[in-house]
Order: sequence, then structure tokens, then C-alpha cells
Amino acid sequence: MSGLTIEEVSVPQLVAMGDGLLTAGQYALAKGMYGVALARAPRPEKQQIRTRIGLCSTPNNRTLSTFQILQALEKQKFANPFVADGLATWLKTLPFAADGKFQELAEKHASLLPLANWHWNLNTALWAVQSARHVPGDFIELGVFKGHTTLFCAEYVDFQAWPKTWWLFDTFDGIPQDQQAPGWSAVNKNLYQGTFSHEEVTQRFGHFPNIKVLKGRVPDVLAHGAPEAIAFMHIDMNNAPAEIGALEVLFERVSDGGIILFDDYCWDSARTQFAAEKAWFEDRGLFVLGMPTGQGLFIKKG
Repeated sequence: MSGLTIEEVSVPQLVAMGDGLLTAGQYALAKGMYGVALARAPRPEKQQIRTRIGLCSTPNNRTLSTFQILQALEKQKFANPFVADGLATWLKTLPFAADGKFQELAEKHASLLPLANWHWNLNTALWAVQSARHVPGDFIELGVFKGHTTLFCAEYVDFQAWPKTWWLFDTFDGIPQDQQAPGWSAVNKNLYQGTFSHEEVTQRFGHFPNIKVLKGRVPDVLAHGAPEAIAFMHIDMNNAPAEIGALEVLFERVSDGGIILFDDYCWDSARTQFAAEKAWFEDRGLFVLGMPTGQGLFIKKG
């Protein structure tokens, strides 16, 4: 082994070394090893390496367990294994696997989200954005965090050239205490409070003249300025009172063919949102599609 250089190591060996580093919690080193492997790998092997890079890019207390799920799928030789926080797929076509622009932007903005390999969720959001392009009205996001999803979609579709405005609303200081569901206090403090700012996010969207970043509590802030017609609405506020309040104010403004995408609808941590929103729509004879990504999808007709 004396004098071994990286040029003499095969792609499978590089991946195996990266796997050992990932298992040991050495995520930065593992990511570097996978990066070398990715540059050398033939196309069919690249997605599994990218999946590993995604786990290393956003490590958390579920990273090792998620990686073990990936290894179990690979051991069974299932086609197209893919893992993310809260989601594993196999035997499925990965629509983003051969999309270089998608992969580039997903990796570019991964650090803005505390969850790994958000590709299936981004795939849904991007579909909704593209589908709503010619629906009358503007776009709106309620619950922006650091801007991850909107930034990804806006850069992918070159939104600065679209004749629409994208309105982004957030408190930029977490969930108001009186809107929090039980058990959310610690998450709110650790994840949302003091970890980002209105100024930071505004600057992040500075190259989009048609994206507004607005600070305020929903639904109150909507009375001071919101689109009169809505083609696409992304709701991600992690609490039922604000999300139901937003529906009360904005639902009638959603155009025929307009799309509402709920980020949290089917996450176990969002049961109060699921129950409240499911009931709100059913009271009107309407139904939200719950998705294994955790999202909920509604298309307004008539």
C-alpha cells in the first residue's frame, strides 16, 4: 500500500472508502471522496454517488439510518434506489437523474435546507411552477425560511423573464408562540429563531426584480399587500392557524387552474395541519392529494 495514489483507486473503491467515512460521521471527507468518484464514474453509477453526496451535504441525526436504508436497497440490487429525509424509492424512474440543471441547482442550494436530498419535493414544486406559468395571476409563498424552494424553482425556470411577480411572506423570526402546535417550541427556537434574517433572504433574491420578500405574520400581513389573482401558492408555515388563515384570505383569489402546494401536509409532525386543512377543504366538497413526499397538492377547478 506504500505510495498508493488516488489515481490508482477504482470508482467502487472510492465509493467504499467514502461509505466508511460517512458511517464514521466524517461527512466532509466522505463528500470529497464521493466527489472524486463522481467525476470518474460512468453515467449509470452517478446517481447513487450523488445520493450519497446529498446525505453528506446536509447531515443530521437521521443520516446514518437513511444511508443504511440506501445500502439495504443496493444489496437487493433494486433499480434506481434513492433515499432522502423521510422518503425512499426504488424501481422508479428518477425524473431528475439525467437533468443536469436540476442536479446542479439542487446541490447549489442544499445548504439552505436542514433536510437531505429534497429532489422529489423539488420535482413536485417545479412541476407546479411550470404548470402554473400561463394561469392568470401571480405566485405566492407563505413560509420562506431561507428561500430554498423558491430560489431553486426561480433559477431553474429563469423567472426574471416571466411576466409575473412572486410574493414571499415570512416572519423571519420563526412561528409566533400563539400559533405553535404542541412540541414545536424547541424546533422553533433551534431552527428558525436567529438562524436567518429578512435582510439575508432579500439579498439572496436580489437578482430577481419580480420577486418580493415581505416580512410579517400571516394572515395579518396579507391585509397590507398580496396579489389579487394567484396562479400558484406554496404554503409552508408549519402551523395550522396561519395556514388556515391564509386559505380564508386567499383561496378565492386562486384562479381557475391555479395550484396550491402544501409543504407539510403529510409529515407526521404536521398532523394538526393535516387535520385542519383536510377538514377545511372537505367542508367545501374539495380534496387535497396527500403525497409520500409529505406534500399536499390541490388544483382549483371552477
